[in-house]
Amino acid sequence: MSWPVVLFDRFSLAQRHPAPGHRLIFRHYSELMLLFDTVRALAPYLQSWLEYQRDLARVPGVQVAVRVNGELAASFALGTANEATGQPLTPQHLFRIASHSKTFTATAIFQLVETGRLRLDDLAGRWLPELAGSPAAGLTVRALLGHQSGINRDGADSDYWQQLHDFPDRDALLALCRAKAVFPPDQFFKYSNMGYSLLGLIIEAASGQTYEDYIAAHITGPLTLTNLGPELPQERGPELASGHSGRLAGHDSRRVLPSSDTRAMAAATGFYGTAEDVTAYLAAHALGRSELLTDASKRLMQRRESEISRPVKRWYGLGFMVEQIGNRTVVGHSGGFPGHITQSWLDPESGLAVSVLTNCLGGPATEWATNLIKLIDLAMTVPEQKSPDAPDLALETYTGRFATDWGVFDVVNLGGRLVSLMPQGDPGLSVTELSVLDADTLSPRPEAGFGAVGEPFQFQRTAEGGIEWVRQGGGRAWPLTAYRQRVGLDPHA
Repeated sequence: MSWPVVLFDRFSLAQRHPAPGHRLIFRHYSELMLLFDTVRALAPYLQSWLEYQRDLARVPGVQVAVRVNGELAASFALGTANEATGQPLTPQHLFRIASHSKTFTATAIFQLVETGRLRLDDLAGRWLPELAGSPAAGLTVRALLGHQSGINRDGADSDYWQQLHDFPDRDALLALCRAKAVFPPDQFFKYSNMGYSLLGLIIEAASGQTYEDYIAAHITGPLTLTNLGPELPQERGPELASGHSGRLAGHDSRRVLPSSDTRAMAAATGFYGTAEDVTAYLAAHALGRSELLTDASKRLMQRRESEISRPVKRWYGLGFMVEQIGNRTVVGHSGGFPGHITQSWLDPESGLAVSVLTNCLGGPATEWATNLIKLIDLAMTVPEQKSPDAPDLALETYTGRFATDWGVFDVVNLGGRLVSLMPQGDPGLSVTELSVLDADTLSPRPEAGFGAVGEPFQFQRTAEGGIEWVRQGGGRAWPLTAYRQRVGLDPHA
């Protein structure tokens, strides 16, 4: 099987030859080059791997970008922007990235701290006198940033999330935030869109600019990102990938949902963007980059401020989610908006940035973004085999997607070695390293297991040298198209 072509950029001359004094030592620079080249080579398979899952999950569309040290290594879009019209999704379509907004708000806060306009221990009431006499007036900027304020998540009436009424304006937001707190400050991590909306108002008071103008002047402007902003302009509505509802039952059709203006809550949930621009923004939060913040501020934002144990163990910093993916500590954010579910991650040490944007409720963006990183790291893994593959046999002659009555598996070239894996879920749970014995035989790495572990992959070739079928563990598997045809399914579906 020949995987589809994916667009990518090359490193600029300046990045390939770092200037004196740059934090990257040669060894680290060489590792970045290896990572970039690995992702670039792997990009067509990343697209094929994700398309299988998108189709199986009946997700209308997904947009993906991967950068290394700021350079675009992969960018693609799969599926449709609108199921009702069948319009194809492109890398240029905009998405509502929702709670990604919190990373921008936190960045703005730390910029104001660095310039002396604001302090992390400032009280909200100092900047927002309308809060006087309420518990919210005594909350610190830091407590709001870390979701340690204890105030409610979305206000007493949050049916704006179901588009039953408008998001609150400034006066309505302040009135909602004057309510009695749910917990005392610094008792629990309690995620709060209300808290981050207050931070947006504090940014306006401390900077003397509207939130939108501040972001344009100090974040998106300096990074020259034109497909990223705190509230979708009405004139750019046609560029938006349509949002779709979730499904309550397996055969439900999805409804196309309208977009919403988030008004005074833009700082918490209003942002729109493309995966390419989101990863370019996140890349500026890698250590050693100085466009937005000092490394000292970034380390404070990205450290484990709070630990959350449900539904899984993870952490939150000051504006960033913090996650452990294999040997990488990554930071980023998810986003949920009517019709859009999104997730982006950044490894601040290597500059690996991944963004996955889906245009339906229930879209598994976090799972896919996390597993993309795991798949990239599998491709970076040094082979365990002690002897090299046969040097005169091309690895690509063994690769493809194969099907049986029990499902599918891939044989793929990951970073110069062959592996088999299932194109679904955590790739590390199904991957098996393969060694080339001869033109028609692959040998799996010895291991314990319930499957046909250790039993060879035997290839039957066509007269032209293609793969007719492959037998492993006694059972045959056919190339996916051939299998679909032999069982009476549309071979091109």
